[in-house]
Amino acid sequence: MIFQVDPNAPKAVYQQLVEQVRYAVAAGRLREGDRLPPIRDVAVQVRVNRNTVARAYMELERQGVLRTRPGQGSFITNGAPEVGKAKARQMLAEAIDEVLAHTRQLRLSEEEFLSVVKERLEKVDLDRE
Repeated sequence: MIFQVDPNAPKAVYQQLVEQVRYAVAAGRLREGDRLPPIRDVAVQVRVNRNTVARAYMELERQGVLRTRPGQGSFITNGAPEVGKAKARQMLAEAIDEVLAHTRQLRLSEEEFLSVVKERLEKVDLDRE
């Protein structure tokens, strides 16, 4: 897994790492039993202190996404997909809330909003073919 962090983002680096793992689980890119890279490797990759990565891994373990086996590494747990799906729904709801806020600011009606959504859905479906 390739991690990316933005040191200027409003979220702490460890939170960015946690979200990236949860996104990957929710999207099915990480599955039960998959091994995450060692803390040291991630720290070098994203150029942060190892303690920052360790904090992210500990948070993922606390959330039930990871299980660390001494001497073997950190692995995605069998409960992770449920955690990932819940997070995916939460992230989607937050994105929709943001879009709805923009819709209100632009003073678009519900019909106009739904028309734009329908147009975008058709475009995405066309792009898949």
